[in-house]
Amino acid sequence: MPDEIAALNLGDDLREALACADAARWKLESPSPLEVWVSMSPASNPEEVFQARLLWTQYPESPPSLKFRDPATGRLDLPSAWPNVRGFRPTSLDACVNWCAEGFNLHPEWRSDPRLRWDSRGNVLLKVLRILQDELDNHFQGRFRG
Repeated sequence: MPDEIAALNLGDDLREALACADAARWKLESPSPLEVWVSMSPASNPEEVFQARLLWTQYPESPPSLKFRDPATGRLDLPSAWPNVRGFRPTSLDACVNWCAEGFNLHPEWRSDPRLRWDSRGNVLLKVLRILQDELDNHFQGRFRG
């Protein structure tokens, strides 16, 4: 039952995200009930497209796992699928940020820090998408080439 409720909540938030003005810059897909793929580009380099895979274990109570997906192969284990953005670690295939599960796994102390802990209020899918877009727009330094 909790997974069904989480899937319904994510579905509602996905519909809202698709209807917002920001969505004109994104391609959103939901291949499974708690998974969203978003294709987006930095404002400075619109031909450079990245596909992030967001996967929740609990929605909206927990942050999503963030991985970048190679659209040609579907692989999640290619550093070359990652953008160079602050906090992202393509060689480790993770991100050290307080809006994804990997960041909280690296820094468990963030869970109790009122400035950094996960905030599950509102449309968290839209919140994560907007943060990711902002990072690409304001901190993009190219695709990781290794």
